[in-house]
Amino acid sequence: MANTRLTRLRHTIRDLFDARGVPAADQRLIGYTTGAHALDHLVILSIPLFIPIWIAEFQVTTYELGLLVTLMTGLYGAMALPSGILSDRFGADTVITGFLLLTGGVFLAVPFIDSFAALAVVVALAGVGAGFYHPPALAFISREAEAPSKGFAYHGIGANLGIGIGPLLITAGLAVSDWRTVLGLLAVPLLGFGVLFALRGPSDSNDHTASTHSLGDVLSQLRALVTPVFLGIIAVYVFAGIYYRGTLTFLPQFIDTLSSLPSLDLAGASVGAGQWLYSLILLTGSVGQIAGGHLGERFEIERVLLGVFAATSLALLALGGLSGTAVIGVGLVFGALLFTLAPLQSSLVAKHTPDAGQGIGFGLVFTVNFGIGALGASLAGWLLSSSSYSLLFGVLAVFPLVAAAAVLSVSKTGRPPESHAQ
Repeated sequence: MANTRLTRLRHTIRDLFDARGVPAADQRLIGYTTGAHALDHLVILSIPLFIPIWIAEFQVTTYELGLLVTLMTGLYGAMALPSGILSDRFGADTVITGFLLLTGGVFLAVPFIDSFAALAVVVALAGVGAGFYHPPALAFISREAEAPSKGFAYHGIGANLGIGIGPLLITAGLAVSDWRTVLGLLAVPLLGFGVLFALRGPSDSNDHTASTHSLGDVLSQLRALVTPVFLGIIAVYVFAGIYYRGTLTFLPQFIDTLSSLPSLDLAGASVGAGQWLYSLILLTGSVGQIAGGHLGERFEIERVLLGVFAATSLALLALGGLSGTAVIGVGLVFGALLFTLAPLQSSLVAKHTPDAGQGIGFGLVFTVNFGIGALGASLAGWLLSSSSYSLLFGVLAVFPLVAAAAVLSVSKTGRPPESHAQ
């Protein structure tokens, strides 16, 4: 019976990919990485739902919780470069399996948390484990997929499923159990999928010539990326990361301040507006992922990014200036715009980075995106401790415009490397 259900699920996924024009050769790769991506973002972006609970239980401030999120996402970003190097050395499939097993193991310790310090240790280690995912997965798709922009887009949908549906399941779980049990149960899908990925997942066919390289060779690869074009790409990731993290960390709390938005009944439990609308906004990001992938195949990447950043700045200003049900519409637009970035930025890196160094290239951009970008959570917490959400969104609206300026610099100076030239 179980095998029959798995077969039906595989056929359903294959039919979906066929209908969307995903090449048959890419489907297994995208299917497995999409599942892993969902779990990676479930770990990282479900954390804001626990913040109100932790504030009450551990008697800490929004600024202190902001620092905790900065610690987690900073370590998440810091692991990106090592994971990219390991991907080039040992294969993306090996590193992705390691991420799943390591992160799952960390959550086994959640039921034993008895202080804010212990919470910080577990959350930080979860950031370390989850940080091993992105560069290997993106280099995997870039190297192996026949249609990488579409691959990036559908891979990105996994993130939205994880951070959209996941919080709804967590909310339902919190209605019948304590937060330690609910958070600790994340170990089950992580460990289970880790075993499945190791036994049945796709293999990275890269020849891994980097595995024979010395530290000096790795440093030479890093120096080769220190160009005006790649520095411009890094700036794009930094400023996008700051407003990404600064907005999402306290978005559920902001929504809860809008008394005109109703609660929902989910499986007999009352779900606050901050929880259901947050989940809906993240689910809407799936539309952005698909749109970004298709736009990236049809138009110049840099031109599309300029439009996305300009629209995002306007959406952030609207979030700070509107109230009531109008926030729902603006929030959904913001969610779509926010996640349009994922396939577009990944395509930007792939366009301007040689195939052999893409593990390191993706590692660098994710290090700055989630490392320096993590400061957005501390910035948001600091602003909210002494000011209003209107000021917060006004400040954050500046960062997409700076990212757009960085895109312009890439557009003016950048040329695809020879490995991408036609």
